Amino acid sequence: MAPELPLLSNDDIYLLTGLAQGDAMVFRLIYQAYERRIYNIAFYYTDSEEDAEDIVQDVFTSLWLRREKIELKGSLENYITRCAKYTAFFYLKMRQKKKQATEHAAIPQALDGPEEHVRYKDMQAYLHHLLESLSHKTREIFYLSRYCGLTYADIASRMEISVKTVEYHVSLALRKIASQKI
Repeated sequence: MAPELPLLSNDDIYLLTGLAQGDAMVFRLIYQAYERRIYNIAFYYTDSEEDAEDIVQDVFTSLWLRREKIELKGSLENYITRCAKYTAFFYLKMRQKKKQATEHAAIPQALDGPEEHVRYKDMQAYLHHLLESLSHKTREIFYLSRYCGLTYADIASRMEISVKTVEYHVSLALRKIASQKI
């Protein structure tokens, strides 16, 4: 017996076909139809306007990038709603991880003796050397984030760039640091 295909409305079939073909007008129609719903879902879960706006962009970016591979098991509305919820949950998980990392790294432990003090200074010098190997922009954004404690939104506003650009540069710096063997 063949698997049952989901029953899609004619509107969903039209939108999915147009989306898969890369039709910008169809994508705009989907955006206009679901942008507010995604925002409301994201805001409900994250209680953050900034995160809700980012989630809207993430959901639609993902929708566009995956447009040729989407296989629905229900309506397009249900699919987009699930995407919004999963993305909001991901943001909450990342927020929690960031909070935990900040709590653990906030205050360096007291240095007991001269050996620990020398190791600490060596580690600082090594980190400084790693940061110097980054591009000026990446280094500046990382410094503002980690050493000045500015939020991504504050950095984006100060440097007149998008929050996504800030996220990219901080991620780039962290990957560089993480890839080094200490």
